[in-house]
Amino acid sequence: MKKTFLLSVLLAAAIAGCSGSSKSVQPGTDENKGQPEPETKPAVSADPVTISILNWNAMTDEEFERYFVKPVSSKHPNITLKLVKKNSGTPQDAIANHLMSGEFPDLVFVSNKDINQFLLQETIYSLDEMVKTNGFDLKRFEPSAVESLQKKGKGLVSIPWAQNVAGLFYSLDVFDKFGVPYPKDLMTWEEALDLAKTLTRKDGDTQYIGLNMSSLSQFAQSLSVSYVSPEGKALVDTPTWKRILEFYRTLYSIPGYAEVKGSLFGAKNAAMQPEWVSAIMNNAVKDPDFRWNVAGLPNFAELLGTGREIDAHTLAISASSKHKEQAFQVIQAVTTNEVQAEMSKFGRVPILADQKVLADFGSEVPVFKGKNWDAMFKVKPAKLRENATIYDSTVLNLINPLAERIRKGETDINTLLRETQEKADAALAEAMR
Repeated sequence: MKKTFLLSVLLAAAIAGCSGSSKSVQPGTDENKGQPEPETKPAVSADPVTISILNWNAMTDEEFERYFVKPVSSKHPNITLKLVKKNSGTPQDAIANHLMSGEFPDLVFVSNKDINQFLLQETIYSLDEMVKTNGFDLKRFEPSAVESLQKKGKGLVSIPWAQNVAGLFYSLDVFDKFGVPYPKDLMTWEEALDLAKTLTRKDGDTQYIGLNMSSLSQFAQSLSVSYVSPEGKALVDTPTWKRILEFYRTLYSIPGYAEVKGSLFGAKNAAMQPEWVSAIMNNAVKDPDFRWNVAGLPNFAELLGTGREIDAHTLAISASSKHKEQAFQVIQAVTTNEVQAEMSKFGRVPILADQKVLADFGSEVPVFKGKNWDAMFKVKPAKLRENATIYDSTVLNLINPLAERIRKGETDINTLLRETQEKADAALAEAMR
């Protein structure tokens, strides 16, 4: 709590002396059609200005140049962009160091989950008025992304820019080796489990596994599982987590499965693997000869067609920025249909509601050509968990190791959950002191 108070004082100092936010804005663009025209739209100053962007969400230099510098310089030649490296340390320490530097960036490139760290310290500016004044059309974006950025008592805190999505990626070589038909476009987890049983077998000295699972917390995202209750208690010993752990226990009980750890790339001994598309891209570029394809991410039957929680990569304006109007001009420039289409071609998943932008997905990435992307994109992102907090990692870091304990033979799910619940409650109490 002392650290929170200190950061609040630092923020107040950073904001002090900043000019009030002008309501002068740029006229609407084609992307804003359908929104009410603002009553007055005084021009934003065209004086040269540098807008700094805190790179909290690991944007590459190539992405920064292609999707930010080029479109912004084309529309607003007076604006120079500067990408600021994230400070090291815990999130609170990193934010504190940026504040103490006296030069907190104008924009923050941050996910819809990590933004809570900034909201806690009140470093983010509400965008409701700017959206209204500029006639900025939020209906263009994936609805679950916008919803995840609407915070109680704060309004809209950030604008979606991109997203990460997951699919069920599979090895053509493993399926061909054992003469098993490739996965259909969309399966339940139970169907994927049956397929995994068929493909978990030994061939010579190589033990193959049918389904190399992600972490428990990533699996739980498809169910929008909250980790902390509104009362500040851990949500571990629940029917949902019991169902998840029982699924993993069944998977690990397949003869031969627990003997080795598999991987789609690398060891190449896994037939299927649920994974983020960004991770697959990194591996595929390094191993362009590996033969793979993709299907939709499985889920339990009642949620079939729902993927992992919306993982939106967003742009927020800092409360201390002296150039909020120009910062919003940057947001407008990098969220146009043209920029989103360019992102799609290079394998960066856009976040527009209109699926037409996905027609050329990966067309400029040789290892992405010819893949079954339609199947992956038919699965829609789940809503962000109901109670996303900065303490979620405290709980999930205790839950994730349970998968390995089950793989090694601990099969009493009730005991595992009860013990982890107790540890998580104690860890939360300590973290919240």
